[in-house]
Amino acid sequence: MQLLTGKRLANTLGMKHSFTLVMFLAISACAKKVEVRAPHIIRAERYLYTTGEDGRVYIVTTNTKDFDEAMKAIHPGPASVDKLDLWVVTPATPVKKAVH
Repeated sequence: MQLLTGKRLANTLGMKHSFTLVMFLAISACAKKVEVRAPHIIRAERYLYTTGEDGRVYIVTTNTKDFDEAMKAIHPGPASVDKLDLWVVTPATPVKKAVH
C-alpha cells in the first residue's frame, strides 16, 4: 500500500521498532512495585530468631538446650511449638569432575 509514489505506508523495520516500544510501555505500565524488606534477625550467642509478619517467632539453634534457653530469653507467650530438624550436608572435600 502506498500513500504517494515511492512512499510506503509501513515498513517492517519501523513496525518492529514501534511494536517493541508499545509492548515495553504496556508491560512497564502494568508492573507494580512491591516493597521488599530483609528480615530483622536477632542474634544471640547460641541462637538466632526473627518474627514473621503474622506474629510467629522463628528460632534457629543447634540443639534443644539452646532452644530452651532461647524460649526463656524471648518469652514468646503461650503458644504451640513446632520443632523441625534441619540438616545441612556439605562435602568434606571439593568435588572433582570426572574426565571422560
